[in-house]
Amino acid sequence: MTTRQIRLVVGAGAVLVSAYVHFYLYFWGGYRGISPERVLGADISRSFAVNAIAGLVIAELLVVSLRWEQLTLPATVLGVLFAAGALAAYLLTRTTGFLGFTEHRTTIEAVIAKSAEVVALVTLGSLLPAVFRSRSLGPA
Repeated sequence: MTTRQIRLVVGAGAVLVSAYVHFYLYFWGGYRGISPERVLGADISRSFAVNAIAGLVIAELLVVSLRWEQLTLPATVLGVLFAAGALAAYLLTRTTGFLGFTEHRTTIEAVIAKSAEVVALVTLGSLLPAVFRSRSLGPA
């Protein structure tokens, strides 16, 4: 396995772990009915469901990009944006609030999800320069 493939698999696994934690929290963790504020129809509860679905799709794209290299750049960018967005949303919930929701406790689910998102950000973010370089050196 090449370094690129290892980073894609690790990144996909990390995104999938984060997606699963959001899925778990939405369906079994009590986050399904939270709706203190809505912005354009979105609330904190729905954002957990969207995050779970998006993470699953992005993880699959990362795995598929092992076979079809032309998907590597969009899949990697989506993975980095997913991880950065989830970390930013959590940071907002811990400080100023996000969609009217403020988190005051640290849970094991949060530790698992945030650890996975940091792993995804580091592994996929470190892959981006090589992906951009290979795209610019590709056939004209």
